Amino acid sequence: MNEYASTGTKTVAQLREIAYESGLEVVDAAVGSPVDPPPAVVPRILASSDAERHYPRSDGSLAFKEAALGWLGGFVGIDLDLHQVGATIGSKEFISLLPSILVRRRPDRDVVLVPSIAYPSYTFGAAWAGLESYRVPLLANGGLDFEAVPEEVARRALIAWVNAPNNPTGAIYDLAGAARFGERNGVIIASDECYHDFGWTRDPSSLLELGVAGRLAVFSLSKRSNLAGLRVGLYAGDGDLVREISELRRGLGLMPPGPVQAVATQMFADEEHVGEQRRRYLERLRLLAQWIGSLLETPVPLPDGGIYLWVRATEEFNHDGTALATMLASKIGLVTAPGADYGDHRYVRISATISSKQMETLASRLG
Repeated sequence: MNEYASTGTKTVAQLREIAYESGLEVVDAAVGSPVDPPPAVVPRILASSDAERHYPRSDGSLAFKEAALGWLGGFVGIDLDLHQVGATIGSKEFISLLPSILVRRRPDRDVVLVPSIAYPSYTFGAAWAGLESYRVPLLANGGLDFEAVPEEVARRALIAWVNAPNNPTGAIYDLAGAARFGERNGVIIASDECYHDFGWTRDPSSLLELGVAGRLAVFSLSKRSNLAGLRVGLYAGDGDLVREISELRRGLGLMPPGPVQAVATQMFADEEHVGEQRRRYLERLRLLAQWIGSLLETPVPLPDGGIYLWVRATEEFNHDGTALATMLASKIGLVTAPGADYGDHRYVRISATISSKQMETLASRLG
């Protein structure tokens, strides 16, 4: 056991301080914030859309919706109508606000089901709505064991979140079990599909391929098009739910700016730039897995999908992810996210949102 094996809990901010104190150039892989350029046409669209002077449609312009439907039909394999899609200000605000919107229709339902290892916004959204979170256990393949949800919890459940590829684990799993659970218990199944474009071991499927009744999916252009700074995404699914959500969002003034919707409209029609980004992320994940595996003297597996490595701390670190994160920050200047932030203290999450220059920096230390 080494000097880092008993470090206590640490925040990402504290790990950044440790990395800066190391005197090394810091490589920050704690947050999945894109570093690569968006398609070159994006600034030109923003400058010429002529959409900045009037209020945009909250649920998306006709052009936005038609482009989104074309993308959903052509690349995701789902045929929907205009009233079954809407625009979001990125996926995070939709995820965080959805329980507050939907609890109005079922005030007797006071629980939100979330994966036991998951993106923190699911539990934040539940708490913001005054609801409880229940963490659904994982199956061996990384999927969710809905059969393990107690009946009394199922009766109180408003929403069940699924996420494949999962953030942070990268697991891609069959969503049919979630769909059956929703049908059996009258629970809305909501699927966070913002990593849908990044499947490595197999292509992810969409929840909506199983039907849309009682189901919603949310997609993002942040990772696929490197547009995190513009904040735009898409929700789709059950027409009645989409209509209700859209009306409330309009009343709250939640609307992606018109020029941003114009950008998204064109990005939905262009898969070439997404293929290029896929190649970047996969190459970085492979190198990071190789380098971290060599450092820890144990294999680090590639994820099924997504843009993160989910690395388990070895016995040397007392199987404590924070201890491993502390070592990475102090010895090689690499900032990572402790797994405790996502529900499992034994791991760290390493994002592949690292620039080519910073990958060269890491190569000089680890390669």
